[in-house]
Amino acid sequence: MPNVRTRIAPSPTGFAHVGTAYIALFNLAMARKNKGKFILRIEDTDKKREVEGGIKVIEEGLKWLGFTWDEFYRQSDRLDVYKKYAQRLLDEDKAYEEDGGIILRVPREYVSWQDLIRGEITFPKEEMKDFAIIKKDGFPTYNFAVVVDDIEMKISHVIRAEDHISNTPRQITVYQALGAALPEFGHMPLLRNADRSKISKRKNPVALSWYQQEGYLPEALVNFLCLLGWSHPEEKEIFSFDDFVKNLDLARVRKTGPIFDRDKLDWINGEYIREMKNEDLKAKIYDFFEGKYDKDLVEKLVPLVKTRIKTLKEFDSLCSFFLATSEVEVDRKLLGRNYKKHLAAAIAALEKNESLDKVPQKNGFKVGDFFMDLRIALTGQKITPPINESIEILGREESIKRLQKVLG
Repeated sequence: MPNVRTRIAPSPTGFAHVGTAYIALFNLAMARKNKGKFILRIEDTDKKREVEGGIKVIEEGLKWLGFTWDEFYRQSDRLDVYKKYAQRLLDEDKAYEEDGGIILRVPREYVSWQDLIRGEITFPKEEMKDFAIIKKDGFPTYNFAVVVDDIEMKISHVIRAEDHISNTPRQITVYQALGAALPEFGHMPLLRNADRSKISKRKNPVALSWYQQEGYLPEALVNFLCLLGWSHPEEKEIFSFDDFVKNLDLARVRKTGPIFDRDKLDWINGEYIREMKNEDLKAKIYDFFEGKYDKDLVEKLVPLVKTRIKTLKEFDSLCSFFLATSEVEVDRKLLGRNYKKHLAAAIAALEKNESLDKVPQKNGFKVGDFFMDLRIALTGQKITPPINESIEILGREESIKRLQKVLG
């Protein structure tokens, strides 16, 4: 497919939306598959909605995912371009001035296009009415600026969310008025919750920064986004971005809105963690917690928790007790009724450097009850890395101190 040029065009309203990442993913993959260009264009002409630093947030979010763009534009740098095109339409009597703005004359004809995902879409002529292309403040309207930009930037494929379907007829009339060829349009399904409602910042964590702060791996999130509305031809669940690029076919995109299933994301992220080399995971965890954990400690803990965590952040919930230095808070309500006998026997074994595995049988304890009391007394938690290995890392002296503290 020659001269493929795609784009993502977010507005700097304060955060990088996961929906923006979803659409960017398919545009980037389409460009890379066809050795084309992927363009990041910031739509910042609505100054009332713009948030200071919003552009940087978008750039950083996309870079975190590993997305790179070939060209970058800001609409606010191009106001003279829009005025030039609007003046041309006025000169050709295809537009007229009214109340300080410029209005496009729209033929009362039906508008139709062949959508790459949804097939033929037609809007009746009754819905086609004149509309503003330049507002009275001199700024272009969305449906005018986006077409001028797509013409000037030679965009070949406009791949975007389905909520833009209603904008497409107006945009097509702008293309036609300017005598420009239409790009290919493809409207992706909106991401939805289990109840079929659209994901939104009021209901859901939609900022990319949230996923970064929660310890999701960017490559796992990208893998997850690939599977929303699209399926791998080999029915794979885990695959790389390069594999996605190789197999991308918009005909495989489903029209119905995919469910944004966080449980599925957690599973995928966990799979990526389990497949990482211990050395790489150690570095990821160390960097994520910004040095809170000593590198040597992380190195010892990684093999113990690798199969137990689904995000980097979960490392802390499992392992924070290693940093407590005898100051672990223990809720005695969690302990069993025989906890004093259990802990006393454990202390005696540790002092003699004997195996804890033999303590239950030697004393007639239930194995599960003994080790649960030991776990809670040492860590303050019911869920931890394997307790024998944890004691080895804590050291016998520290372990005995903690048990003695709980015994009082």
